[in-house]
Amino acid sequence: MEPGAPFPAALRRSRPFLAGLALLVLAAAPPACGPSPSGTGRGAAGAPFGGRFVFPLPSEPTTLNFVTGSDAVSDYVERLVGDSLVDRDENLVLVPRLAESWEFSNDGRVLTFHLRRGARFHDGALLTSADVRYTYERVIDPKSRAVGRVDGFLPIERLETPDETTVRVIYRFPYAPALAAWEVPILPRHLYEHEDFLTARHNRSPVGTGPFRFVSWEAGRRIVLAANQDYWGGRPLLDTLEFQVIPSQETTLQALLAGEIDYASLSPVQWEAHAGDPSFARRFATVQYQPLFFYYIAWRSDGSNPYFADPLVRRAMALALDREGYVKNVLRGAGLVSSSLFHPAVLPADPGQTAVPYDPAGAAALLDQAGWPVDPKTGVRTRGGMPFRFTLLIFGGGPDHVQFSQVAQESLQRLGVLMSIQRLDWPTLWSRLQEGGFQAALSGMVSSVDPDGISYGMLHSSQIKGGQNYAGFTDAQIDAWLEEGRHAADPQERERIYRRIDRRIADLQPCTCLFSPLTRVAMDRRVTGVRPGPRGLVAQYPGVLRLRVRQGEGP
Repeated sequence: MEPGAPFPAALRRSRPFLAGLALLVLAAAPPACGPSPSGTGRGAAGAPFGGRFVFPLPSEPTTLNFVTGSDAVSDYVERLVGDSLVDRDENLVLVPRLAESWEFSNDGRVLTFHLRRGARFHDGALLTSADVRYTYERVIDPKSRAVGRVDGFLPIERLETPDETTVRVIYRFPYAPALAAWEVPILPRHLYEHEDFLTARHNRSPVGTGPFRFVSWEAGRRIVLAANQDYWGGRPLLDTLEFQVIPSQETTLQALLAGEIDYASLSPVQWEAHAGDPSFARRFATVQYQPLFFYYIAWRSDGSNPYFADPLVRRAMALALDREGYVKNVLRGAGLVSSSLFHPAVLPADPGQTAVPYDPAGAAALLDQAGWPVDPKTGVRTRGGMPFRFTLLIFGGGPDHVQFSQVAQESLQRLGVLMSIQRLDWPTLWSRLQEGGFQAALSGMVSSVDPDGISYGMLHSSQIKGGQNYAGFTDAQIDAWLEEGRHAADPQERERIYRRIDRRIADLQPCTCLFSPLTRVAMDRRVTGVRPGPRGLVAQYPGVLRLRVRQGEGP
């Protein structure tokens, strides 16, 4: 874009970079209802307030600090206690929250937010532009290690607060995905500024402006939230929302059947056993959808190990993994093989690009070419007398992590590559990823609704330290295209740029995309207002604000 040229209207207003999304509901949930316009005792369509909704978490949050929390579990809680300036609805369309409105300057370099007047934190303090500034400053502070937030704020030149309800963000260049970065919940400056940010007491007892107030956190067991009676958007229909920590999927199902929780994600085996059972269907609605989530393996390619600095080896690893077989046989077809970092809803599949196939013979040829032949005495590939033996880190509490790693281990062993599996709890795995202390790691990623949101953090060389480029990947061409994609305002031009990035990543394989499991859930039919989107039920707006549990029943 030439300096001074008008910023396209499509980018001056809220409009996601999407190409469409398939959402399938197998057994329709009860009719949905919307959030109440006011705390009058009744919600939409006269539905009375009340009820307790219990939602399981596979692990405990690492923190409830709105800025430093980067895992999905922490995000579930934070986005209900806190409010962001903007959010996404179930169709991934940008909607206003704490920002009543916003506009871009004609040249696209200045984004001005107009804050909602009268919005208050749960302790009664009025939200002002100073809280937005404070949140921004904590995100960009390297000491915060806000790896899930910081890359969206890197293009900002400065932030101004001309008055208590106006925030002016000046970018160094027209930044197309600017609004997406402001989905971060806003911190209460007055509660944090006199404490150490990383150890502040409110990291475990957060105060926000959101629809639910924090009540308690019982370590390893549950987190309890209560409806914010004074929420600017009208109080939620629920009285109480409780998160229970249940690592086992089988235990989660048993808790659902026993009436202890209201929602459960079902494994393929559980789905086949229960979804068609009439007695199960009488109690539970079953829903399935394709989430903005995929699994991947990061190959640490910074030269800290003798294997994965070579792109031939990384591509051989991709060819050796039977992702199609895993989706077909283990997931019973309930998933999609991922051939790209970009979810089809974010960047349409490239008709000219084929997915990396399962090709053991091709993998063997590439390993031979890379100088890792099979030792005829041991059957193990070696180079200079050193065997090809590495460790894959996984989250030990995730069934897909465990099952796929075992499948991969067997496949690689047949090629003469020895892979050991190290199971870790989530906080430990997260720490190792951030530190780069691994050779290879299997993890999951929630895709951004803008291609920049997923690719810049994972691939740009500036994100190796303090960012999400866990693979330690560096490529000058990828860096240049990523910067170009941030500057481009025309949607078609952006699509061309990210397709080029996608093709080069398919060749270099710094991270091998594995699969995106179809999410299948069962929910107690006492719960009304179910309307999941590609982000699920909790991680979208208004989400659980619509839910109501029929009173007099339930756990």
